[in-house]
Amino acid sequence: PANMSGPGQFERARDRAAARVRATPSADAVAVMSFALTANPIAPLSQDRGGAIAAIAQLQPGSGATRYRAALQRAAQELGGRPGRIFVVTDLQQRGWDAADSGVPEDVSVVVEEIEGPTANVAVTAVRPDGDGAVAVVQNYSSGAVTEQVVFALDGRRLDPMAVTLSPGGNAEARVTTGALESGVLSASIDDREGFRADNVRYAVLDPASAVSVVVLTASGRPSESLYVQRALGTIDGAGGFRFKAVGASAFASLDAATLADADVIAVLGTRGLDQQGRQRLAEFVRSGRGVLLTAGPDVEPAVLRQALTGVVTTSWRERDAGQLSFAPDDARHPVFRLFGGAGALGNVTFTRAALIEPSRSANVIARYTDGTPALVEERESGSRVLVFGSDLNHRWNDFPLQPAFLPFVHEALRYLASPHDGRGEYVVGELAGPTALTPGAVAIGSSGRRVAINIDTREADPRRMTLDAFQSGISHLHTRAEQQAAAEARQQEDQQSLWRYGLLLMVFSLAAEGLLGRRLG
Repeated sequence: PANMSGPGQFERARDRAAARVRATPSADAVAVMSFALTANPIAPLSQDRGGAIAAIAQLQPGSGATRYRAALQRAAQELGGRPGRIFVVTDLQQRGWDAADSGVPEDVSVVVEEIEGPTANVAVTAVRPDGDGAVAVVQNYSSGAVTEQVVFALDGRRLDPMAVTLSPGGNAEARVTTGALESGVLSASIDDREGFRADNVRYAVLDPASAVSVVVLTASGRPSESLYVQRALGTIDGAGGFRFKAVGASAFASLDAATLADADVIAVLGTRGLDQQGRQRLAEFVRSGRGVLLTAGPDVEPAVLRQALTGVVTTSWRERDAGQLSFAPDDARHPVFRLFGGAGALGNVTFTRAALIEPSRSANVIARYTDGTPALVEERESGSRVLVFGSDLNHRWNDFPLQPAFLPFVHEALRYLASPHDGRGEYVVGELAGPTALTPGAVAIGSSGRRVAINIDTREADPRRMTLDAFQSGISHLHTRAEQQAAAEARQQEDQQSLWRYGLLLMVFSLAAEGLLGRRLG
């Protein structure tokens, strides 16, 4: 994965893997796999040491994200229910664990071959057009201050470089004035030679038609009722930006059809005066496959929305006593939180009042308040996405609009809601099928040939590592989850086990040779 792209790190991993294969007793069968988001066999289970070592030698570093569970479960499948050992060659990247429903059987042991990686890293985590130029966000994961030159380019043509100084653990924006950028492939890069090379560049595809159209529903239509959302959306114009229109709830039913047809997302900040025809239009909007953001602020009546969205959206909320809260992602990998890398600046938001969200059975809780109750919930219906936020977005029940995290939160939430309708402009490595989507850059997708940006998962930029004890603790949890499956799997493999009375060894390497594997397996 991307976190194996530090100086000399990949070469050390290959050497360690080959040495382990050579040291394996001759009676043992050996298989080799590489993994990042997924795990892929590159040398089948056999006693062919030469073939396994040759497969390791051909591997090249990739740009995918680390998923330990996917690798361990795929390795256990390769063993086919037989006892064995899994050697994981890895840098113990801290963010590699994620949720899973199955695990490694008790009779499979896991041994870690630790590869040291960089202790410091600087990464480009975002790039976008901004007014009359472009802006890039650079994050310092180091314990000391650093200065980097950020080089912008449009369709490969280098623009003026900009220096940015970063405090320890801090981030900063680099801006370049170019005039309005309407189309092309925009990139921002740095030359961090001590950290991971894979995150030194980030891409954005500029499409004049890619601006997200947002209709904001408020109590009366007065500008003050959507002031902070409008300001947040107004920071980016044109390609990659937003088009904004506020309308009072009582006037929503008479909103011209062309404006509504052009809308990608409706953000509901108020419902007072929303008549039956307006309620029907809102339900039809959701059924048409477009996105809706529901806020549980003082101008939004949950009873009105329950009636309007009956049979469409079943998550609701009710009032509760005031109390000071903050919130954090429950699912840090959700696209809404992709720029935050965890709680981060979101933990600085203070809520003085919040609704008690009651998620439906099919809903996904993606953020929670500090008391454990849902803060942000997602529902999907007819191809559309609906987000329910448990407070307001206009500085009445919280100080969110005054915090630095507000702007990226609003941008990412609305882009996520719009993406099924207008087509996403950015994907992380491994999200799309095919070998061309395994390398950062711009690729054409679909029959229309629409171009999108491929970037690494920003969470891979964090060089923090877990301890061996923490890794083994995760393995123990997997063992517990696998206990109920072990007996059945053993019975199914009983006949096959009679053919495998010698030891088994399966090597799993965090080498992530996605480009190579795409050509070999595609």
